[in-house]
Amino acid sequence: MTVSVVFLLYLFMRFNIVFAASLLFSFTRCGVNPNDPLAKFPSDTQKINLSYSFLDSLPEAIGNYHDLRVLKLYRNRFQYIPESIGKLSKLEKFIASGNNLVALPKAIGKLDQLNELSVQFNNLTELPPEIGQLKKLELLRLNNNQLSTLPVEIGDLENLKYLYLGNNRLEKIPEEIGKLKNLRILNIGQNLLMELPESLGELESLTELHIVNSGSSLVIPESLCHLRSLEYVVVSSNMLVPQCWLSRKTGRFELIVK
Repeated sequence: MTVSVVFLLYLFMRFNIVFAASLLFSFTRCGVNPNDPLAKFPSDTQKINLSYSFLDSLPEAIGNYHDLRVLKLYRNRFQYIPESIGKLSKLEKFIASGNNLVALPKAIGKLDQLNELSVQFNNLTELPPEIGQLKKLELLRLNNNQLSTLPVEIGDLENLKYLYLGNNRLEKIPEEIGKLKNLRILNIGQNLLMELPESLGELESLTELHIVNSGSSLVIPESLCHLRSLEYVVVSSNMLVPQCWLSRKTGRFELIVK
């Protein structure tokens, strides 16, 4: 290798080191942490997607994005969401599925514009009662967690249309679930239920009900016979189903036994 080539390589390496150092100095001088996952998003952004970023924590500064409407965090390693999320008063969609979440912050109840909350495939064992304050929520995905109970406030989600609770450890569904008059799809399959509430018969908008493998020898309440909107039901072969389902003669009703 000639002297000129070696000299050129030396200059190239030195230039890049100096450039990197200069860039880091500029970030620091401006108060920007180059390792901050939020640094690339302007303060008035309406959408933040940090999915598949291998993050262990979400910065408290997330609460400074007051115009944020969509926040996607799936497939990271979060165990907790900071309470500062409650400052996102305009947030409409929050997706944090596929993390290691063990709890949701109480501040989740302050997101009064939220219409979708997807936190499936985590390690949640319970929900904060404040979740009942999400009056505009239409879609709630809680499947594939470790939930053993549900707060009675779940019945306060007056606009909820889709509720997914499958693959948890639920032993009981609160009677208050019957207050969800706009609920269309309910999935409570793959749980440890001992009984089902009679109030399921009050879900006047329900079209789909999934309860396969929800519990051993589960008795399905006769009150569900009153649901004329019900079109599709999936049950296990060891469940005792209402006689009305077996004799129901309508092309819009389908009972699937697995």
